[in-house]
Amino acid sequence: MRQNPAVYAHRGASRQERENTVQAFKLAAEMGVDGVELDVWRSRDGVLIVHHDPDVNGRLIRELPANELPDYVPDLSTALDVCRGLKVNIEIKSIQDEPQVALSTAEALVDMLRSRPEPTDRWIISSFDHGALDRIRDEASEFLTGLLFWEGPWISFLQHAVEQKHFALHPHETLVDETLREATTEAGIQLNVWTVNDQLRVAELVELGVDGLISDVPDEVLETLEFRN
Repeated sequence: MRQNPAVYAHRGASRQERENTVQAFKLAAEMGVDGVELDVWRSRDGVLIVHHDPDVNGRLIRELPANELPDYVPDLSTALDVCRGLKVNIEIKSIQDEPQVALSTAEALVDMLRSRPEPTDRWIISSFDHGALDRIRDEASEFLTGLLFWEGPWISFLQHAVEQKHFALHPHETLVDETLREATTEAGIQLNVWTVNDQLRVAELVELGVDGLISDVPDEVLETLEFRN
């Protein structure tokens, strides 16, 4: 029987609680997930902020000091404390044509994670900005990195991952098939898939042997995996 993939709660338990909040992460942990996925930006004063969109209530996070953000928007340190004991997929958010945004976040993230007591393999740092991930590999190779992408062809991303020694590919679930799974296995690259909410698709991906499932409905995914066992 195939080993079950790790289940990551996408932005926490985001169907039951406001996404990327302490409450969403706490509930995900109570569900029994293996990990959570969350998003980070860097505020004007250098604090790593957990939020999906670049703005909160129409104000850009990168132009605001952290103390002007609403109480429901946590900083990364708080979120990681809540997720203690879980793996955390930290997505560095990016802006097209502004690579410095992701690069500055990556630099702050490395500094912050190095200050924490947990082993580095607790984290996977992912991003659509592959240049920022390359910088991490060059300057902080102890951290695991995963290339996010949502359209093909995937072969170029796999080649990039191999050349730069990235840990994982994080493709959209529509791109994943047996050929991709075989290629990542041969290359020694982990395959974590997003965002998987359909339980029939969950079963297909388990059969393919993917390493991780990132889902808005992790409780349903866990039930599906339990039923298959």
